[in-house]
Amino acid sequence: MITYDKVRISSVRVDDDYYDSKKKKHIKYSKPKITKKLLFEDSCYDLGELYMQIKNCHERDPYNKMEVTFESNLEY
Repeated sequence: MITYDKVRISSVRVDDDYYDSKKKKHIKYSKPKITKKLLFEDSCYDLGELYMQIKNCHERDPYNKMEVTFESNLEY
């Protein structure tokens, strides 16, 4: 059985430009703004539970990319 410890699922949003209402046009940032929001932090017992957590986070925040990190352990 493989267990997944220290699972962290974060939503990552990248903003390349913004709208300036005074100039009435989009202006690009010199460096993109990256916003990370932690959605889940815990451990999962098996791959099915990890899949359900990732799917749940995508349903909660469907328009942004997800970043998933974890450590896996093999148990006999």
